[in-house]
Amino acid sequence: MKWVLFTMISCAAAFAQNEQDRALVLDELIRAALQNNPELRAFAENHRAAQARIPQMSSLDDPMFNVEIEEAPRSAPFNTSQWRYLNFTFAQKLPFPGKLSKAKTLVEIDVEHAHHDYEEKALEVMANVKAAYFELYMIQRGLEVNQENINLMARFVNIAKVRYAVGQVMNQDVLKANVELARLANTQITLQQQEETVKAMLNVLLNRAPQAPLGQTVLPERSLLSFDLETLQRVALAHRPMLHHDSLSIAQSRVANSLARRQYWPDFDLSLMYVTSPFDGFRGFTAMAGVSLPFSLWSIKKQRGRVAETAAEVRMKEALFNNTRNMILFAVKDGLTKVRSAQRMLDLYRTTVLPQAEQSLQVTLANYQTRQTDFLMLLDSYRMLQMSKMEYYEAEAKYEMSLAELERAVGKKLE
Repeated sequence: MKWVLFTMISCAAAFAQNEQDRALVLDELIRAALQNNPELRAFAENHRAAQARIPQMSSLDDPMFNVEIEEAPRSAPFNTSQWRYLNFTFAQKLPFPGKLSKAKTLVEIDVEHAHHDYEEKALEVMANVKAAYFELYMIQRGLEVNQENINLMARFVNIAKVRYAVGQVMNQDVLKANVELARLANTQITLQQQEETVKAMLNVLLNRAPQAPLGQTVLPERSLLSFDLETLQRVALAHRPMLHHDSLSIAQSRVANSLARRQYWPDFDLSLMYVTSPFDGFRGFTAMAGVSLPFSLWSIKKQRGRVAETAAEVRMKEALFNNTRNMILFAVKDGLTKVRSAQRMLDLYRTTVLPQAEQSLQVTLANYQTRQTDFLMLLDSYRMLQMSKMEYYEAEAKYEMSLAELERAVGKKLE
């Protein structure tokens, strides 16, 4: 039994380790989030609920069936032969032609609203997954750089110890190297904590347990991207769900205004009564028709108020649409500016800063080994390279994050 338990624990540990070592592909995470994210699923159910309201609003009110007993004698109320009348009535309310179709149109627009809300939420979820992914990428690369620095600093410690043993340097160099090594170990612990936090956040977006294992992030392969502002803005105006949502809100308010104007027209109430008289044997039908009076002196103000309210809503929705349009155009312009800035920064680190920092460290290390410079100069060169590598990976992550923000502003993936 112990061997079985040990084998199960070993297999579970091996599976978790394999998951942590496996490459974490961004596109796979996005597909998983679109399928499993709880918030997005709630928006999908809201869309289905809106669809289910269409037949409700396009149907007539429930008909009424009444049974009426008249003039039952008090001395024998349950003696059916003594009842004067036993009537059966079927009644139905009929709205003025066109009112039901307008109400149905309003609900159909609500369905479109729910669809665009879902699409907008999907853009938000994808942007959040990308942001968490690239933040995790930056932390994991930081862990790798810091581990390289630990190995490098251990090499420096050994060099300092050798030189101290032969009396070439003071013990102060060894102490400084050990202090720097302890600082790097502390940084490693901090980065590991940050990695666990971001992994938990990413798992929550995927509707997984926060402690579920995740692998190593990799940046997608990209060729040099070139964007034109006017083209991106046209694409955004054509694809952004939020703008379609506000455009439909204008149409919906206009339909509501048209329906409010139809409230000036009367509704009808029809009923058919089957009259029986158990007392004298009479059988026959009675038909009745009623009409509402919405234009009466005491109700006309209500109808005028509805029309004025819906007309004001049309103007409000038009103003909101223009504001949304302007905000989307601004978001595209701002996003493109950030992408271009991040791209220039990334190119600068890749072609200039990082190679120079690596070359400076190699030269300083060679000079230190030949006693042409002191340990402080070596430590400064090492720290400059460490900082340059961290800033390079940060620039990579910021470029991808800014590109993700631009894609959200445009409303579609950019190729």
